[in-house]
Amino acid sequence: MRTDSHSLAGGHRTRGLARCAFVATTILVVVVSMPVAASASKLKKPGRPTQVTAVGLDDSAEVSWSAPSSDGDSPITGYTVTSSPGGLTCTTTGATTCTVTDLTNGLHYEVSVRAANVKGKGPDSAKVKVTPTSVPAVSFVADSSFYPASPAELTLTQASSSSVQVDFATSDGPEAALDWGAWVGAASSFSPGTGTVTFAPGQTEASIPFTVDPTNVDGCSAYYVSQDICYPSVTLASPMNASLGSTPVTNFFYES
Repeated sequence: MRTDSHSLAGGHRTRGLARCAFVATTILVVVVSMPVAASASKLKKPGRPTQVTAVGLDDSAEVSWSAPSSDGDSPITGYTVTSSPGGLTCTTTGATTCTVTDLTNGLHYEVSVRAANVKGKGPDSAKVKVTPTSVPAVSFVADSSFYPASPAELTLTQASSSSVQVDFATSDGPEAALDWGAWVGAASSFSPGTGTVTFAPGQTEASIPFTVDPTNVDGCSAYYVSQDICYPSVTLASPMNASLGSTPVTNFFYES
């Protein structure tokens, strides 16, 4: 009886152990390999502005320039013009011209331009000399067509309270050969070759009416002259009684 009782008890314990459930948990670690993004190009400060010009005005200077060849891979946000001596400045948010004011007439200045983007200001442009003056600046203007058969126009940058006389002189213009004709430098074909344009008080626009002799064109081939398809061209020289404006000369072509 003891033996049976012991055997039964042992068997009960064995069956109890068999009923125990062992749960195995597996942790799966997944490593996702992400491609490394290509690094963006490093932004740089813009380069130097180019083709800087300056026109002396009354107690000021009008400065113009061209954008630098490199913007540093970031859009240009503005320009700063600085004068020396004095360190007077003018700024723009993108325009390529501005006027430095509060200068002294008759004093010689140098001006330079710097471009800026999100990285900051780039290097100074080459310096340009300018002298403010109370004398108006004059520009010669031509018709937009290649061979205007019209008077040469002149403009003053500022009106004057008194009459302003602007002297001018012509010189040979450029040459241009075409399939059917040619232009050649022949200032002697233009009359007048020199003269004076008078601006009345408050007047800022005037013109020079030329008479032209197309048959008297030095340097043109006999063939073109005989066919009446040779035309002179002329360049208007710097004025003598006014400062030179932002358009120093005009290549003026004539077609009858």
